[in-house]
Order: sequence, then C-alpha cells, then structure tokens
Amino acid sequence: MEQRKITQEKIIQLRSKAEEVITKKEVVNSQIALEDSAKLIHELQTFQIELELQNDELYRSQKELMRSKIRYTELYDFAPVGYITLNEKRLILNANLTLADMLSTERSLLIGQCLSAYIFSEDQDIYYQHIRHLSHTKTRHICELRLKTTDGKSFDVQMESTFIEYQTTKPGKYRTVISDISVRKQLEREREDLQARLHQLHKMESISTLAGGIAHDFNNILFIIMGNVDLAGKDIPEWNPAQSRLEAIRKNSLRAAGIVKTLLSFNRITEGDQKPTNPVYVIKNALSFLRASIPATIKIHTAFPDEAMSILSDPVQIGQILINLCTNASQAMEETGGILEIKVETQILTEVSTTDYPGVAVGEYIKITVSDNGPGIDPKIIGRIFDPYFTTRGMGNSSGMGLAVVHTIVKNHKGVITVKNKPGKGVAFTLLFPIIDEKPAIKTIPSDECFTGRETILFVDDEETITEISREALTQLGYRVEAMSSPEDALALFKLNPGYFDVVITDMTMPNMTGIILAEKLFKIRPDIPVIICTGYSSKIDEKKAEQLGFAGYLAKPVTMSRIASAIRKIIDQPS
Repeated sequence: MEQRKITQEKIIQLRSKAEEVITKKEVVNSQIALEDSAKLIHELQTFQIELELQNDELYRSQKELMRSKIRYTELYDFAPVGYITLNEKRLILNANLTLADMLSTERSLLIGQCLSAYIFSEDQDIYYQHIRHLSHTKTRHICELRLKTTDGKSFDVQMESTFIEYQTTKPGKYRTVISDISVRKQLEREREDLQARLHQLHKMESISTLAGGIAHDFNNILFIIMGNVDLAGKDIPEWNPAQSRLEAIRKNSLRAAGIVKTLLSFNRITEGDQKPTNPVYVIKNALSFLRASIPATIKIHTAFPDEAMSILSDPVQIGQILINLCTNASQAMEETGGILEIKVETQILTEVSTTDYPGVAVGEYIKITVSDNGPGIDPKIIGRIFDPYFTTRGMGNSSGMGLAVVHTIVKNHKGVITVKNKPGKGVAFTLLFPIIDEKPAIKTIPSDECFTGRETILFVDDEETITEISREALTQLGYRVEAMSSPEDALALFKLNPGYFDVVITDMTMPNMTGIILAEKLFKIRPDIPVIICTGYSSKIDEKKAEQLGFAGYLAKPVTMSRIASAIRKIIDQPS
C-alpha cells in the first residue's frame, strides 16, 4: 500500500517537470533546455525500470498469494474435521468438503440451509442450548450430539463453536468445528456394557455364594428330617397309617433336595453330566415345581406323547430350560392372565425341512414347544433376546441371563431353539433335541439285608443332631459307631488306635477343619483307611474331585441312611 503511494507521487512529480519543459515560453539558453530534457528522459527511463521491477515483484506476490490460497483451501476442505460458518439466523454460510462427506451430500446443497435440519431430532435441545450459550456468553462452547446423513443414518459428533463479533454494525457469525466421535462413543458404550456385565457377574457370584450357604444348611435340615423318618419307620408297624405319612415326608424331602439342586444350577452354565433322559419325565417334574410359583390366573395346558423317548442330556439343565421359558411367559401374562402351553412331540427333519432350522442335521428329533398368549415381544428387540445380560425388566428385577442360559444349554445339547413372535398375541419357543436309541438307565437299590454289618465306623459331622441320628441308625444295622461333632476330637480318637476303624464318614464343611483336611491327616496316619466325604453343598468338591483326592466315596446330602449303609457295604466288600 505504501509502495503504491510513493509510485503515484513520483508520477505526479515527473509529469509536472515534463509540463515545465514543454510549456517553457522563454528559453534563455538552448543548451540549458537540452540538458533539462535529457535529465527528464533519464528520470523517465529510470522510473520505467523501477516500474518493471515493481511489476515483477507484484507478479511474484500474486503467485505466492495464489499458492497460499490453494494451500488454505486444501487445509480447509480436506481437514479431518468439519468446518462450518453460520450467520446470525444459524444458516450455513460456508462449509468444507469434510462436513459434506460426513452428511453424505454436496457442499453446494448445504449453503443457505439450517444446520438443525441435519441434527438428530432427539438432540435438537442440546443444539439450541449450545447456540444460546454462545449468544449470551460470547465464549467458546463445546457440546456432543448426533447428526444424521441425508439417508437418515445418525452418528455422534462433538461441536466446538466460537462467536465472531464485528465492531461495525455488521451482525456476528458462528464458527464451528465438528469432529466425528462415533468410534470413541462406541468404545465408551462397550466399556459401560463391560462394567455392567462385571457388576452382574459380581452379583451372580454373591448370589451363588449365598445360595451355596443356604443349600448347605437346608440339605442338613433335610438330612435330619429323613434320618428321623427312617428311625421312626422302624419303630412303627407296617400296618400303621403313620407309615404312609412317613413315606410322604421322605418323598417330599427328596423332592425338596431336587429343588435345591435345580436352584443351584441357575448360577452356572456347564455341559453337565449328559446321559440318556426321558424329557417328558423331566418336564413333568419341573412343572410340579413351577405350579406353586405361577399365578392362578395363568392356566397350564400340556400335551405329551404316549411312547417313551430318549435324548442325551443333563436332566437338571433340561428342567432349567423349561423353568426359564415358563417363568418368562408367566411374567409376561402376570397382569392379564392367560394360557401357558407345553407341548412335546416328535419331528423328522428332511433335507427340505432343515431349511427352517439352520445348522441342524437330518434326523429324528424331540420337539418341545413352550407358548403363551401374552403381549409378545417388541419386534425392535427380538434379535437381542438371547444376548447375555439383556433384559426388559430393569437391572434390579432380572439378571438378563434367562434366555442366554437357555440358548447355551440347548447348544451344548446339540439342539436348536427358535422363536415365533406375534405382537399382541403371544410368543412360542420351539426346541429340537436329537433322539437317541439308548433308553434311560433304571436305578436299582439293593435290598436292606445287604446294608447290615459289624464293622466299626467313625462318623464326623459338626451338626450334633446328624451325628446322633447317624449313630442310632447305623447301630441298628449292626455297626459299631463312634460319632463325633468335632473334627479335632475325631482326629485325636483315630490317632489312639488307627487300626480300630474300618470306614470314616466325614462332613465337608466344618469349623476349624474341613473334611478334606481331616482326610489328609487321616491318610498320613493310615494311608489305606477308606474315607467317605458327605456334604450338604460345597463349591470345593464334587464326586470327580473326591475321587481325585483319594476318597473312597462321595455322598450328597440329604441322603437316606440306607444309602449311607449301602455305600459302606460297597466299600468294605469290594476287593482290595
């Protein structure tokens, strides 16, 4: 700007000199006139060169300016974030290509449009609060919301805006940087989901620990009940009506023990002990357990085949499947009432019919259908019902593991599960399990005569009632019994005469010393002593672990005295 002013002044000065030379009326000396003309020509030539140099410099400046504009345009248009300028009416004045790509549109189509048209409807309030904050405070402000593309897809962004205020009467503008944070938001959601799962796992662990403690105490109580029933049965003549009542107590105690086992199985998903099983028998047992917990307003209809069929399964887990499905159905109908239907039938799958059940081989299957006429499942979530921890009943009302457990168990049994949903009319779950030729094994119980003996038994249990009942029952069978309620006292007694005892029966969970530790100490004193471990419930031992630790037998409470006597006889009579 300054250089242009100097040039203009020089031009004016030269022009004035030229006019003086030309218009000079009186020339005193021609030589002087010629000198003035030459001087003027020289100045004109000099100035011409200066102009040419200035023109070259101006050309170079223009080229540099052009290059700068190109670099700026490239930086602006192809930046990794969206840039946008809005006027005071929040209409788009300018936008870079990155933002246009984010919105899947042309930049020219954005100009003059209202930015709110591209904001997810549920996030409009966030945007308006963002603008109000800018207008009132005139300071930088950041918010997070969702934009939507021209084809309706939404994505998460962060908007960082500043307000440009002019000193003139010209209205201000909003300049905004828009960053796509979809990946970050997805990671945050995944982290929150993992935290929720971890919380649920901790809760399930706590429930499992609590259930284990309850199961241990409950099974001990059942042991006492069944032991007293056995003793009372021996004191009452067979013709006495009380015998039938005692038998009813015994059967219901065993049923209660089965319920405890079923409840404990809810806390774990394992392949279980699969063996030939009649599913109809398992389903009937599960329904007898369910009937008390299902409201009377819900009717249960069943349809079972006459012929017996077998599948390879864990009976406890098959019962768990039915309980989970029926519980979900009853919860869906608890306000209105309805019909819960369980149907079992056979189905032969051919190459054509397997298209309805992807991944299932051709063959004969048992088909179990659990249906209700409740409100059905929201079509929006039907694809997520088998996801772990997914629930529509709230975090405090459900673990979200019911259908996930069902799906896992069915898969472990080489079966398949499908769902047919009719919103407003109900839901039907269909399960297919391959039929096998092998029939369920029939358990045979030896006669009572085989249970008697004259050997010496050391019986250890911290429940004094259990030790007293066991001493009396085993003594009646002919055994010599030393019953102790303290594992330390039992160990001390054994040390006095290790060869005196033929079998040791010990509880697992006892204060100061577990059954495993007691057995280890006994084995050190006498390695060949047969030890039977008996437990109400313990996560540290099962039948397989007991065998690995060298126990001669494993008994799960509640157990009848005849079963204990049978285990003693089996151990004593088997070859060394």
